[in-house]
Amino acid sequence: MPSHPHIITPCVGTGGFRGGSLSSRNILRLNARNAAQAHRLEMDGDSGPLFGRGIGSDSFVPADHNLSEADGVRRKLDCMAAVHQWEGKEEAEVTGRTKEARLARGLNKMKPSEQHSKAECIANMLSQAITTQHLLYASLGSAEYTEFVLRNPFNTPQTVTVHIDDPELSVITDTEEWGYFKALTKTPTALEENMFHLEEGAPGPRVYLRPKESLHIPLKYQSFICDHIMALQGPSFLPTGKGSQLAKKNLSNIVAAKTIKVTFKAEDGKPMAICQVNVEPTPHVVDQTFRLYHPELCFLKKAIRLPPWHDPSVADVSHISVRCSDPNIICQTRMLVPGEPQDVYLKVPGSPSPLIKMFFVMVFTDKWMAAPSQIWQIYVHFLERVDVSCVSGQRSCQSLVLRGKQAVRKVKCFSSHPQEIEVDPEAVFVLPPATVQELQLKVQPWRAGSRFLYVNAVDVENRRLVASWLLCLNVHRPVLSKAFEVCVPVGSGRGSSRKITYTNPYTSSRSFLLHSDHPDLLQFKKDKFQIGGGESYTIGLRFAPSQSPGSVEILVYVNNLQERTEETFCVKVNYS
Repeated sequence: MPSHPHIITPCVGTGGFRGGSLSSRNILRLNARNAAQAHRLEMDGDSGPLFGRGIGSDSFVPADHNLSEADGVRRKLDCMAAVHQWEGKEEAEVTGRTKEARLARGLNKMKPSEQHSKAECIANMLSQAITTQHLLYASLGSAEYTEFVLRNPFNTPQTVTVHIDDPELSVITDTEEWGYFKALTKTPTALEENMFHLEEGAPGPRVYLRPKESLHIPLKYQSFICDHIMALQGPSFLPTGKGSQLAKKNLSNIVAAKTIKVTFKAEDGKPMAICQVNVEPTPHVVDQTFRLYHPELCFLKKAIRLPPWHDPSVADVSHISVRCSDPNIICQTRMLVPGEPQDVYLKVPGSPSPLIKMFFVMVFTDKWMAAPSQIWQIYVHFLERVDVSCVSGQRSCQSLVLRGKQAVRKVKCFSSHPQEIEVDPEAVFVLPPATVQELQLKVQPWRAGSRFLYVNAVDVENRRLVASWLLCLNVHRPVLSKAFEVCVPVGSGRGSSRKITYTNPYTSSRSFLLHSDHPDLLQFKKDKFQIGGGESYTIGLRFAPSQSPGSVEILVYVNNLQERTEETFCVKVNYS
């Protein structure tokens, strides 16, 4: 069968591996080539034998051969016995006990650690001889399908157990799922039903192979977990050095690079074949980004509406499922009523201010979750909560406390709605370490209801967030003094002007400010006016033209110089 990108075929030459310097075949060749008559070795004090200088030139044995430890010990003992026999000394009648003591002294000189390292080296070489490397490019949420060709090299049948050291790589044991991925990847191999035997408590699925039989083992790698480290705010930087990997080019938001070992063990527990999967991460596409703001140390419960699926490949919307890249976040979806819109429900544990929690939500529309149809990137900003109760159109003051950290900072404050929130100090100020800076907020919302506004304190030098506050506004509707009704023609291209009268209720001269909750629809001839005590003033109103019929209520606020509301007028505008 020609090569296929989704089929892992072990190298044919693996079985003919001859080994390295530790191979017994090489040792036999060295012994045959370097045979010599044995001589007694000179001893260098208590340091042991001097192999390099105690042997004559006519019996030189290379000292750089890396012999195995067991064969080396046996060779030394044989040399010792040959020396005694060649010298023909009278100590030939040495008792067996003396020989055993001498042999024991020779064996005691061998280091156990060296024997252990040699055994590990041999085991590693044998393991490498049956290992097949496979490079796999993976992205968040996408399943990567491969088939490993497993061959029984024995003349007897074997029951092979598949051991995988990472749960993100698994064996596909469901026949329907296997066929789905075969069709998806266009893998031209046979599909076998009920090929695997699953037992509770077993280390992995088992498969039966006849002598010299080859089978295709379906493997699937899929990761829903990725690094959620937020990039540092400020000038970007690149890591030094070269590495694998895209993981060093992009420090976060991708799956981790890893090496996974799949071991196929025979009935005796010894590995028959090893497949080493090297996972190389690749970036994924983000379809939509959400930013959510929530009080610190509180659970966030949020429902996000799924978009309507116009993709014809989505045949059955009942198979819609979701996964989250953060295992600490509860993410689920369910269809309550068929045909009705479907929501994704999130429950995010809280964090202290001003931390930002980022994670991904993967939406799958196929039964076997081969690839996400959409990936959402969600940021949750946890802020210090400040409750403010106020009246629309009227200014309210609120104090915030900013605490200095270990270093001196240059800080500036920003608000999410500068038309409704003013922060004092407005300019950049110095925040000494271990000090407290009081911030004065001037909140002046223009519409009634509950709203959330944000205030951020930023280090202007390092461009980092120092503190954040979530203003929870409860805005009440003001008491109306008068109500007017105005008709404005539609489609004329020209606005309409009207006049209303305001009387100063005070006995002294006062200055007043005019505001509107719809500045796009209503403008004033003068935003500020001054009148004497008890006198009246005509307020000029200019209504913008409209291209569509309808009606809207516009509030006109008459405030004093301290932005306290003196009176509120309601103007109902009918566009007809």
